[in-house]
Amino acid sequence: MKIAILGATKGMGRALARRMAERGDSLFLLGRDADELARSASDLAARGATGRVDGAVCDLEKPDTFDSALEAAEKALSGLDAVVVTAGLFATQDELEADPLLAERVLRVDFANTVLFCEAARKRLLARGGGKLCVFSSVAGERGRKPVVIYGAA
Repeated sequence: MKIAILGATKGMGRALARRMAERGDSLFLLGRDADELARSASDLAARGATGRVDGAVCDLEKPDTFDSALEAAEKALSGLDAVVVTAGLFATQDELEADPLLAERVLRVDFANTVLFCEAARKRLLARGGGKLCVFSSVAGERGRKPVVIYGAA
């Protein structure tokens, strides 16, 4: 498969990209830090990625980066079969309650801007005849939990 993955430079996204590379998928990494993207691409190559792994800056805090990053992925992969989103921000409930600007940032990035990114990806996938859009979320969003209520809402 030809997959663009947003958030493949850390944690779950990195582990998922490794699995995809192992099974032979062609990957295009999207993330906010060009150096981290290069490190992740090198990591995947060292782990046996069968094709070239490229990347482009795509920052969920900057919706103006979405279209150009998705276009770069389509061009590098000669199309897209899937777009996967594992990126997001986290802060503790105490941090979010103490800092309304941080709370607004987490809500904007993890909800509003993620929806905007998914809409951009959805339109591109449908224009090519379809595909898969997979968005990972925290278990905190599945059920209300007082210790992370603001993060969970995002």
